[in-house]
Amino acid sequence: MDWQTLVRDFSEQPFFAPILGVYYNFMDIKRYDHMPFYIYPRAKSWISFEDTILTFLDWAVDAHELERNKADLNRSFYQRSLYVYQNFLRYNNDTVANVMFDTKARKLEYDRLNSVVSVANTKFFAATTALHTLGFAYLAYFFRFRRVNYASAFAISCAYYYFFTKANQTLYKVIVDRQVIATARELGLEAHVQPVGHFKNRGHNFQ
Repeated sequence: MDWQTLVRDFSEQPFFAPILGVYYNFMDIKRYDHMPFYIYPRAKSWISFEDTILTFLDWAVDAHELERNKADLNRSFYQRSLYVYQNFLRYNNDTVANVMFDTKARKLEYDRLNSVVSVANTKFFAATTALHTLGFAYLAYFFRFRRVNYASAFAISCAYYYFFTKANQTLYKVIVDRQVIATARELGLEAHVQPVGHFKNRGHNFQ
């Protein structure tokens, strides 16, 4: 990694991406190449421990992906993690993921879907943040002079967890999924529409 690449990564990528890039390149130095000999034994021990964890995560999460995505062949775990970080919200929507992986649409259609899901996710997180902030404020106000034991605290926590889950699911369907599905149908991609909560049978090629 040269200085030009490092400066570009700091200006264009999330902050942790160039930091992990520098770390990966440093730990990948071969013995007696540039790394001092007194650092190498401990570095090798740490790399072995780190590789054990990363290999487990690779096999646990996307062991089957390499055959379909040859672009990942020479990418480090940290480079692929950055890709997941940047694209998680888009691929988390079933309809968008279907269009990305099950067909070859035009670039204009991909750009339209990406724009819609990005704006809709921003609205979704703003709405859920406001809703749960007000919810916590009301709970704090409602229980301000009440004594709560462990049993009632557990019951309240379970009830709020249920409300939290259902509220988020409902808001996601209304704000994000409905807009994405409408856009996909407008673009003629109705065959790949998959509402949240519905399942779609797939073969080994995910088609």
